[in-house]
Amino acid sequence: MRVLLIITCLVNIAFAFGSLPWLPDQMAPHFGSDGTPTRLEPPAFTAVIMSVIAVFIGTTFLGVSWLMTVAPSDSFNLPNRDYWLNKENRPKTIRRICSVVEFMGTAAMLFMLFVQWELFRANQTVPPKLEGVYVLFGICVFLIFVTIGTTRLYLSFRNTKDTTEPL
Repeated sequence: MRVLLIITCLVNIAFAFGSLPWLPDQMAPHFGSDGTPTRLEPPAFTAVIMSVIAVFIGTTFLGVSWLMTVAPSDSFNLPNRDYWLNKENRPKTIRRICSVVEFMGTAAMLFMLFVQWELFRANQTVPPKLEGVYVLFGICVFLIFVTIGTTRLYLSFRNTKDTTEPL
């Protein structure tokens, strides 16, 4: 899952800069609730900001995943901690937690890519207009990913015997 998180981060950056030739000289990066732009700025500035955000999100999730590998067992708050973090089960437990963290990071990167796509589409019209229904759809899909990740994590540690499939 770590590789997928890194790839989606790089795709976000590539899309931010790769879409520059097709954007107007001044693009709308922000929109009001009615879908009309609230300000304009150079597309290169938006590409830099989106890339910085992508790198920040990606490194945050990767950093949290790495921290899980070095954190002491008493810093975890999970059901049946003594069982799941004993010497025998700790490596698999940490892999599961890291997998879910990286899954959530990948979902965040995919959501960000979707937002960038919607900004691109909105700036292709004159005047720029963001279709709120598509953004709402994207938010719902992202929330489904978050729910799946949270449920996977909960189900992984609810019992003291390993009944789940590897994540």
